[in-house]
Amino acid sequence: MAERIPGSTDLPPAGRRIHLLGTAGAGMRAIATVLLDGGWVVSGSDRDAAASPGLQALGVHVVPDSDTTAASRADLVVYSAAVPESHPALAAARSAGVPAMKRSTALGALVNDRRLAAVAGTHGKTTVTTMLGLALEAAGRDPLVLVGGHVREWAGNARIGAGPEAVVEADEYDRSFLQLDPSLAIITSVEVEHLECYGSEAELHSAFESFAARAADREGVLLCADDEGALALGRRIGTATTYGFSADADYQLQVVAAAPDGQRCRLRGPDVDLSFDLGAAGAHNAQNAAAALVAAVRLGAEQSALSGCLRQFQGVERRLQLLASRGGVFVIDDYAHHPTEVRASLSAVRSTWPGARLVAVFQPHLFSRTRAMAPEFGAELAAADQAWVLPVYPAREEPIPGVDAELVVRDAAGHVRTAVAEDTSELVRRARGDTVILFMGAGDITELAHRAARELEGHALGV
Repeated sequence: MAERIPGSTDLPPAGRRIHLLGTAGAGMRAIATVLLDGGWVVSGSDRDAAASPGLQALGVHVVPDSDTTAASRADLVVYSAAVPESHPALAAARSAGVPAMKRSTALGALVNDRRLAAVAGTHGKTTVTTMLGLALEAAGRDPLVLVGGHVREWAGNARIGAGPEAVVEADEYDRSFLQLDPSLAIITSVEVEHLECYGSEAELHSAFESFAARAADREGVLLCADDEGALALGRRIGTATTYGFSADADYQLQVVAAAPDGQRCRLRGPDVDLSFDLGAAGAHNAQNAAAALVAAVRLGAEQSALSGCLRQFQGVERRLQLLASRGGVFVIDDYAHHPTEVRASLSAVRSTWPGARLVAVFQPHLFSRTRAMAPEFGAELAAADQAWVLPVYPAREEPIPGVDAELVVRDAAGHVRTAVAEDTSELVRRARGDTVILFMGAGDITELAHRAARELEGHALGV
């Protein structure tokens, strides 16, 4: 029997109370923004107490994570994948007869009644989702956009829009994207990931096939021709349109000129012949832009509105985000947490700062991912001039015996070594001109990157 797709009737009427558990996460913040705009009364909690001021500024009534009253008195509880089923507030809500749903189900309920473009893939989802939203906006559309990163142009994780289109980031983790009913499916890449959820590569591929099949007979499936996993998916589903640098792509991409502050590209295909400017560096960002612009045209955007729509785009927060610079030393914060992403980020930095000394500070994310991919992480990090590997960030997992940072560096080159957070202060103090310090990871390494940026700027001021 086909899985039931959630819709707006799964939500209580506007004006009722919805309590969010784990609301500091990017995906939940986007949900909160849309619910508040829709007229719901929103409360929430998160174990990250530091997030409270930002959530309160949105309009969320924040309670302590240990509070069970708000959940038990709500009309609906929505919880993120990071919240365990044993969470006291979730248990209290169920005991009180309050319905509860995962964030992925709530997302589907908010967007499935619209003309939905959903962006999936192992890498690039956040960036493509943002770019597509910006492209539609430039073309005079008014899309609703929910994204897993902070977007400067929208001052948050969501763009409120009253138009018929919705654009969302479709996460494969925990099969979340199967709660979506896309009219247009964009798939950037398919690599082995989240086997702790799927159990096997075959099950992961099956989920991607199910996701793509929902759009195949409507506005179609758009795949990256430069990714073998995506191409294999296209062969399995039998119908797809491709984009990328490949000569076999339906929509062929070319970087005409590249500079540290962006690149000039050309995109040609059956119904597109477009030269466009992109304010973000890196071949992977050019691919992301191609996906977004082809999708925008597919959704009805006029090409004449698209050539400059990404000219000022410098990326989403934590995607090669430049935090500070002083005397030729640069501190960058990046979300890369998969070997392919590490490779792409290092390559983008090399192309943006050719000749600079590149120091990578990497925090592995999840014990299961580290166990599965440690040799690949070590090999990719070797492309830096110096690489430090911090202790594993556990997120939702318990430690796995024998899985730690040493596993990453064990077979890597000698300049890839383990370190602890405190070491980075000395790294910043000793840095000299033409040095890029790149912090990478999906955990709390972003706090370390911001601290390093403050230290660099403070050093410049002599404090």
